[in-house]
Amino acid sequence: MVAFLDRPVWESFLFLSFTSIGHACLWVFILNRLYGRALNKKFLNSFRLLTGINILTYSAFMALFLFGLLPRWELPSWADTLWLGYSLMTVFIGAVVFPLITLLKNCERPPRALVAETTRTIDYWPVLGEKAIGDGKYPWAPRLPFNCVFQVDFTETTLRIPKLPAKLHGLEVLLITDLHFHGTPSFAFFEALLTEAAQGATPDLVILGGDYTDKDHHIAWIALLLKRLQWKEVGIAILGNHDKFHHPEKVREELRAMGYRVPSNSWEEITVRGERCIIVGHEGPWFLPAPNLADAPAEPFRICVSHSPDNFYWGIREKIGLMLCGHVHGGGIRLPIIGPIFLPSRYGRRFDMGVFQQEDTVMVISRGLSGKEPLRLRCHPQIVQLKLECEV
Repeated sequence: MVAFLDRPVWESFLFLSFTSIGHACLWVFILNRLYGRALNKKFLNSFRLLTGINILTYSAFMALFLFGLLPRWELPSWADTLWLGYSLMTVFIGAVVFPLITLLKNCERPPRALVAETTRTIDYWPVLGEKAIGDGKYPWAPRLPFNCVFQVDFTETTLRIPKLPAKLHGLEVLLITDLHFHGTPSFAFFEALLTEAAQGATPDLVILGGDYTDKDHHIAWIALLLKRLQWKEVGIAILGNHDKFHHPEKVREELRAMGYRVPSNSWEEITVRGERCIIVGHEGPWFLPAPNLADAPAEPFRICVSHSPDNFYWGIREKIGLMLCGHVHGGGIRLPIIGPIFLPSRYGRRFDMGVFQQEDTVMVISRGLSGKEPLRLRCHPQIVQLKLECEV
């Protein structure tokens, strides 16, 4: 590595930039995939903190080294070779792999199932002011510049679903995920946006995708806030990874008491508009075992509510027609062109938000409404209203 000293400043700067980007990509890659698994929460939080420190420390150290601000010392040849190898690997990741993946992500075409999509945004800060903040753990976070935690997108999406039965043409679905009740945003904020979501025509299905609370005593908010949602046919609710740590059976009881079907990791046959359907819940990998559809009839249309989009390929294998997800929050922080950095998924940035399709399976991922930390940049909270159409 000493050979990289005494290079022109522009070469050192390029090397520093690419190795820093590549190092950050490598460790965020690991972090994302760990967060996509059912690992110990304290371990994950500690690893996230160490990852941030690691990325900053590496960049600072390499800057001091490359610009000759550290004393020169001799390393054993094997150590110098390892350091050089790692540095060149991260340069390749930062200069080639990361830009290529980003380019491919930005060039993705909308899936053929997506017919139309419109969004209207309501900023609840001018409406509620200080009342929107509440008494949660991070009341300072919503005041940060460019934080859009109170700017809610109401997205209306029309989908043309393969093999959708004729009786389900025009079916309307309301998808709400990731409420994360913990005090900030406030009760008044959720009351206002859920009241707005309940306006207009009553949907056929109301789908709740999990992560209701981050504090035990906020379980009481579930019924107080979600009781305003009504449906024509059925309400379906599952749990998310955060619910596992806050009396999950009590959360299930609250949901059932409001009339929701709570399939957990199982399936059941229901009738929607006179049409037989299979509804499936998938709360994995945090709640096990995963759903077993071996005994489910093959003919009815299958709708799966999966907290995580990581179960997409499982859904394809199980012939799921429509899969509804949340969990990843769109990344929470989205940079221009690059998009999200941290995404709690085994697939990194692949399934971040929106509509995805493979074969006859269509997946919709909502950005959700809140998070454990009330911080969003260029990534509005979202409620999704779907209209399903048959293929011509």
